[in-house]
Amino acid sequence: MPVLFEGINISEAGVYEIKQTLTVQVSAEQARRTVNRWLLEQVSDMLHAESPTLVVDDRIVWRVPTVLTATHVGAVGVVGMVEVDAVTGALIDADQRLEELTVNGVRLAATIPPYPGPRSISKAFVPGDVPQAALLMAEEE
Repeated sequence: MPVLFEGINISEAGVYEIKQTLTVQVSAEQARRTVNRWLLEQVSDMLHAESPTLVVDDRIVWRVPTVLTATHVGAVGVVGMVEVDAVTGALIDADQRLEELTVNGVRLAATIPPYPGPRSISKAFVPGDVPQAALLMAEEE
């Protein structure tokens, strides 16, 4: 698990002693799942959370990278970071993150090549002993 110490200025080479007691009640996996659920419910099903980094500053948070994906190309790129409080499990600045992820996601989505359309299936993989389903027609009202 990567840990990032923010707010500590180390400008020269040398030996430094850093002592701090941390209370982490939310695991990295719990933070990732929280962000995944929020992304799916509030942002887009084309985004998913990656493995987070524990960030130690005035507040201990999990910083979770958020990646845009497309079915036909896979992972496209990182659109932003979502932070989760490592003690309470609450998302931090969710409204601001929503806006940032949306703007960056739309920009990055513009770089995705077009979907190539359905691919044909080789006759070797089509079962010959199964009758074709009946055609379903919906009536207009």
